[in-house]
Amino acid sequence: MAERPEKLKRTAAPRGKPKKRRGPVQRIRRSLRRTFRRHPAARIAAVSLCLLMVLGLGAWGTLSALFKPDDRVRPAVEIAALPMTAAPSDAPTPPPTPEPTATPEPTPDLSAYLQTAAPGPEYADPARNKLLTDIQVFQENAHAFQTDAPIHMPGSDAYTVLEGVTTFRGSHYRDGGAWGAIPENPTRLTAVWEKRIHGLGGWSGVGWTGQCSLVRWPEAVRRRMNINPEKKGKAGLVEVIYATLDGHIYFLDMADGEKTRNAIDIDAPIKGSLTVDPRGLPLLYCGQGIYEVDGKRVKCGTRIWSLIDQTLLYFLDGKDPAAHRGWFAFDCAPLVDGASDTMITAGENGVLYRVKLNTAARDGSVSIDPSVTRYVYKYARDEGGKLGTENSVAIYNSYVYFATNNGTIQCVDLNDMSLVWSFAAKDDIDASLVIEVGDDGQVALYAANELDRRGHSGVSQMFKLNALTGELLWCRDTDPLRHRDDNGGGSFATPAVGKNDLSGLVYFHICRTRQDNGRLYALDKATGETVWTASLGTHGWSSPTCLYTASGRGYVLVGSADGTLRLLDGLTGEEAASIELRGNIEGTPAVFDDMIVVGTRSCKIYGVRIE
Repeated sequence: MAERPEKLKRTAAPRGKPKKRRGPVQRIRRSLRRTFRRHPAARIAAVSLCLLMVLGLGAWGTLSALFKPDDRVRPAVEIAALPMTAAPSDAPTPPPTPEPTATPEPTPDLSAYLQTAAPGPEYADPARNKLLTDIQVFQENAHAFQTDAPIHMPGSDAYTVLEGVTTFRGSHYRDGGAWGAIPENPTRLTAVWEKRIHGLGGWSGVGWTGQCSLVRWPEAVRRRMNINPEKKGKAGLVEVIYATLDGHIYFLDMADGEKTRNAIDIDAPIKGSLTVDPRGLPLLYCGQGIYEVDGKRVKCGTRIWSLIDQTLLYFLDGKDPAAHRGWFAFDCAPLVDGASDTMITAGENGVLYRVKLNTAARDGSVSIDPSVTRYVYKYARDEGGKLGTENSVAIYNSYVYFATNNGTIQCVDLNDMSLVWSFAAKDDIDASLVIEVGDDGQVALYAANELDRRGHSGVSQMFKLNALTGELLWCRDTDPLRHRDDNGGGSFATPAVGKNDLSGLVYFHICRTRQDNGRLYALDKATGETVWTASLGTHGWSSPTCLYTASGRGYVLVGSADGTLRLLDGLTGEEAASIELRGNIEGTPAVFDDMIVVGTRSCKIYGVRIE
């Protein structure tokens, strides 16, 4: 740290010399300095306000530079000429009405979202539990770490400037999946369109985790894209972007399912979910989960495209010389921290990636010059689980959370790529972890494991951790499970944390329950006790999604392997509506206002209206 400069000594004016009169500007500056010295909180508030203004102007400047208005397009509303000044009158001028004094906006309190890790129990201390070993960090070049732009991500609601669902489960907390409000007292689900897709290499339709992105593009952005002419001019267009097992990324109009532009074809099945840049920049990020097609090995990794013209800008190869495992898949939906211009993702090769994008946006184009930092680890002992991560990483402040195939949960500080804490969760975890900041400031991490390495019968666990320390807050066993395949039983679905009138509940979708094959659990967030359960009649891997009416009443949407999509009352578990989609709903629904978009393994993507 640089030494602080010594304070300048004040020099008294020579006696007898008249003091210089201060003008109004100097008097205001002197008054502000006196206020800031006496009231440090005022200084902090002023600095915070300035930072917010700079960030806001920076984001506006970036988008303005990229999307300049088309000079050939006339404004929709012309500004009328100002009225002529009236001739003077002999009547007395009434005294001016005093302007109402505006109440200043309070400086937002970000302390709950920027807490730092603290020492936790011995079982979460990496130096004592010895779950991981041989941790190394590989840095490509000097600007891979940018100390002038460290990662400190805001709360979940501030993840994106776009309207819609831009990544798996909506944000870096993985706590959403829906945008807007559904109708009050819904009683029916109606399929209003369907899109036929295909298969590739023995894989078909939409697989796990299989959630699309739904984006209402700002007009200036939409008009610069290669969207079909009849859709480009459509006001309020919401675009569906769906990655599928037939190797394509489809672009559809959410209202009618019609094509908005040509699909991207990578010639390999895509298992997982994609991400649209949360800054509103036309960038698309997508991992690839399968790298063999009809017995032939194909390239496998995470790709970044420009959505101006669908040009491939970057390929992060899963065949990584730094990796300790030769399994190249990326099921993780990447996250992007806009303030530091960084992409974060993880692979089944056992590598956590922090990618400095070095984004440049100007003159209607966008480019990146990525620089990669790798966090690589090994298990201290072989517990039957293979190296790597299948879930989508979650982030709180500067801490990234992910689980591995042997059930080890890691918390890593992205600013120095150090392991903060680790936790042994008993078995494989494929479902993503979910973060919640409580009203009391507690940062919680919800997770669920599988019954996999422990055999074909038994129980799996649903649990809650302190995200800052790794302390286990509660653990709840499922009902007895039984399975007969390599996939196992338990949870493959990401938990859903309730908000609004569901704020006391967290939901887990558990498959291969012995009694009914599939069950949705609503647990008390504070204690882990069961509030209600709902039998689904069959297994399923689709993540439950919480939906809310404008009044705040909450519902839970969940799909099953038999093709049933159910909307349940979130407080009671009673079914409000359902629809049969004639195919395994392995993927996760995304919702925009009253429209659900979800795909099935039976080669269909559906647009379903909530009524």
